[in-house]
Amino acid sequence: MIKGAKKQVNIFFVVVLCLVVGMFGGVGGSFLYNLIASDKDVEVFNSTSVSTSQERADVLSTDEVVEKVSDSVVDVSTQVITQMDSKNYTLTSAGSGVVYSSDGYIVTNNHVIKGANKIIVTLKNGTKYAANIVGADAENDLAVLKVDAHNLHPVEIEDYSKVKLGEETIVIGNPLGELSGTITDGVVSALSRTVMVDGKKMNLMQTCAEINEGNSGGGVFDREGKLIGIVVAKTSGAEVEGLGFAIPSDTVKRVVEGLIKSH
Repeated sequence: MIKGAKKQVNIFFVVVLCLVVGMFGGVGGSFLYNLIASDKDVEVFNSTSVSTSQERADVLSTDEVVEKVSDSVVDVSTQVITQMDSKNYTLTSAGSGVVYSSDGYIVTNNHVIKGANKIIVTLKNGTKYAANIVGADAENDLAVLKVDAHNLHPVEIEDYSKVKLGEETIVIGNPLGELSGTITDGVVSALSRTVMVDGKKMNLMQTCAEINEGNSGGGVFDREGKLIGIVVAKTSGAEVEGLGFAIPSDTVKRVVEGLIKSH
């Protein structure tokens, strides 16, 4: 009996011990699993969060781009005095430009200001300034103007090597010389297109954003609100749509810096 009882007691303790070990082992295993799983979840969540945050920080919505750069785009109007039949006539025309520096340097196309006797730059807020020509490059169709102003809002120029085929573009300018601050959008249709403009061969960026007379000299911006080109030309015709061209930002920076330094 005793042996039997003892044997039963031993078996009982063995069973109890197994249950206890199993219970704590299960709890420990569950705790360890949850801890590892929790760590994994935290790691994945943080990784995704950082990646999303970085992507969102770089790309702006259309209205955010416009808010960032609209003060950096100006209207450029010119007066040209010409003589016919011994009489003087004043011809007026208009284009666009961008603010290159806060102290009054403005970039536009050479063909916008060519032969002008008087140049007026108008900011988004309506303030007008008489402008002087700092320098012009007919080959690249760029010109630098200077106005007596301070605390202007210069454009941020993108490294053109970072511009991608197919990325979205926003164009801001003064189409028809009457619709100041007009916004159109499209994509980069070609990064390097050789085209003939006014009898000279140019290497230009192509965009399908709508471009009209008066847009010349205005800015083409990416989704970070950085300048990637200066509008220079469009192809027109009954069967032509969405063929606009801009001077790439690397050419703009190189030519403009040279014109300013040589002034």
